[in-house]
Order: sequence, then structure tokens, then C-alpha cells
Amino acid sequence: MRKYLLYALLGLFFIGRLPAQEPRGERAFAPAAAIKTNLLYDATTTLNLGVELGVGERWTIDLPANYNPWTFSDGRKIKHWLVQPTLRYWSRVAFSGSFWALHAHGGQFNVARIGDQAHRQGWLVGGGLSYGHRWNLSEHWGVEAEIGVGYARLDFDKYDTSASDGCTRCGTLIGQETKDYLGVTKAAVSLVYTFGRTKQTLAEPVVEYIVLPPPVRETVIVQPVERDTVYVATTSSLLETRQETGRATIQFPVNQSTLHPEMGQNRSELMKIAQSMEVVRRDPSSTIQRIDIKAFSSPEGDSGHNEALACQRAETLRDYMIETFQLPDTLFNIIDGGENWEGLRQAIAISPDLTGVEREELVQILLNPDVAERKARLRAYRGGEIYTRLLREVYPLLRVSEYTITYTVEKKE
Repeated sequence: MRKYLLYALLGLFFIGRLPAQEPRGERAFAPAAAIKTNLLYDATTTLNLGVELGVGERWTIDLPANYNPWTFSDGRKIKHWLVQPTLRYWSRVAFSGSFWALHAHGGQFNVARIGDQAHRQGWLVGGGLSYGHRWNLSEHWGVEAEIGVGYARLDFDKYDTSASDGCTRCGTLIGQETKDYLGVTKAAVSLVYTFGRTKQTLAEPVVEYIVLPPPVRETVIVQPVERDTVYVATTSSLLETRQETGRATIQFPVNQSTLHPEMGQNRSELMKIAQSMEVVRRDPSSTIQRIDIKAFSSPEGDSGHNEALACQRAETLRDYMIETFQLPDTLFNIIDGGENWEGLRQAIAISPDLTGVEREELVQILLNPDVAERKARLRAYRGGEIYTRLLREVYPLLRVSEYTITYTVEKKE
């Protein structure tokens, strides 16, 4: 039994390395909860339903329940109810990929003529450790496999049913037993339906403070005197030019440019812009000279569509700043950043999930001057496994808008 359990764990681990099939294009969906049914239990006519809830970026709570009320021919039955509350830790992000889990279990059973002629009726409690993997086939549907080992304490009455139909009233009580079980305590191949919310940003925006070399401005003061002679005195002051820069990863509905502040982490991202404006306006002598907004798109799908969408979203962010901070539209300059290939290159260069060889090979692909061929080679690289991970974990962070607020403050000498 231990040998087969080891084979099952190793097989599940290596299967978990296979790529999930993710839809291409922009993603605005992230799971928040799921319901599921264990197909292995379904095959034994056991009614079952599980509910899984996200409680953190990598943590979920799974609450499966099983119930079998049936009696079969010749008095055979596996009547029982069982609950197995489980705490899961996901290797990358909740509801996707591999996970480790701690589970507890408790229930009652009424089993007759399964393996022998005996009838056993009692209860069990225990717990264990399991490993599993989820393959998300689409935004809502997925398949999940899990296997676990652990301990169970069983306390039951045992009846002899060799001359009865398997019921306790007809059988003879032959003893009361308590057993300690150590072995497989969880096995599941489940069909999963996921409920979602807006995908959250996985990285904080970068804010920089830059002080540029200040130009010198002279103020001329004319002082009249009693004579006709005019004396001109000059006082010098420094006009210090500063820049407040930042990066906002604003989430939009798929293929749309309408801003929804309540979507994902948009409120915190917009708060970063408000903090930058607060820095600029902290000095009463400050004057905004220009605001540059540079928009980027993630490089999947049609390039022309991506660039147009990025510019539309930059204009939406501009309109938001005009309305929120009461700024004239003449201050703004929209810059088309295009597809964010440089951001992708940097993400690949620092990714802890890639080997050195994979990084080098991906960088070589990104050097291909033919954009269409570059995208095709990325999708096909190593069977699509790495591209699927990039779509899910890196590409959403490439859809950013960088802003630079250039302003001056007056400093008297």
C-alpha cells in the first residue's frame, strides 16, 4: 500500500508540472470561491459537495461534505456521512497550480457486507496531510486532484450478518472494537466551478522623487528716487524644477477603457496618484508645468489593438486626474508606450520560477525583430507551459501607466 501511495504522490506532482490551458488575451478575473464535486465519490454513489473560500493570496479553506444513504442488493451498504475541513497553502497563487493542505475529518458509518459478511456501525475522527494540483480549464471551470495520508480513530460495533439481510436488528452483536488507522485518508479527482472577482495587482507601484538642476531667474526691482536717476537693484532667486513620478497598474474590464475605482486594487493605485499630487502641492509656491502619462499594453493578441487600447486607457487616466484634481487639460501629454516588451524582459530576467537556460532562451526569443514571429515562438516555447504562466502571473503587471508630474517651486536665497 505504501508503495502505491508513493507512486500516486509522485505521479500527481509531475502531472502538476503540465501547463494549464488559459484563455489568451487580457485577464480581469481572479477566483474568490469555488464549489466542487469529487468524481471518485460520485462513482461510489456517495453524494458530495465541497465549498472552497479564499482567505489570502495563497491560502484557502476547503469544506467538503459526503453523504451516502443507500442500501444495495443482498444487504450491502456503505452508509455514512463525513466532513473534512481543509486548510490549503498554494505554491504560487490561490485556486491555481499546486498546493499542500492540512485536513481533519469526522463522521459516522454504517457498513455491511463489504469485503466480508460483517456489519460495522460507529464513528471516526482524525486528520492528515495532503498534496494536490488544480488545472484551470477556463475562468470558471477546472479539474483538481488531491491525495493525502493521515490518521483515523475508529470506534464501532460489529455484527454477524451471515444469516441476515445485513441490518443490526437481524444480525448478532459479536463485539465492540476500536482501531487506529494510518494510511490514505483523502483521495479526490474533482470537477470545480469557480466564482470570481477582479484580479488583484501583485506588485506595488514604484514612486520616485527627482530633483533636477535648478535654472536661475532674476527679479528686477525698479526704485524711484528724488533725482531723475533710476537705480536698478536685482535680487536672485532659484526656480527649482522637480518631478514626481510613479507607476499605476489600473485594472480595466477586458478590452475596455472605462475606469471603475472599485475594481481590484484600483482604489489603492489611484491613492498613489493622489499622494504624488499631495507632494507637489505641499509647497504653496509650486506650479505644475506638465504631466506626462505613458501607457503600456501587455504583448498578447493583436499589436495594433493593444496599442490603441493602451492609449485609450491613458486618456481615461488623464480625464480622471483632470476631474479629481481640477487641472487644465493643456498640462497633459499622452505618450504611447506600445507593447511592454521591456517590462516582459525585466520580469523574465528576475523570475525565480525560471532556470538560467530558460531565461537565456526567452531573452533570445525577445530579440527577434519580427513581432508576430516573436509572439508565436513565445507561445510555443517548451510546449506552452511557460507562456501560460506568463499570461497568468506576469502579463497583467505589464498593463501599466507611468506618470511624471513636472513642477517648479521657488526658493529664495
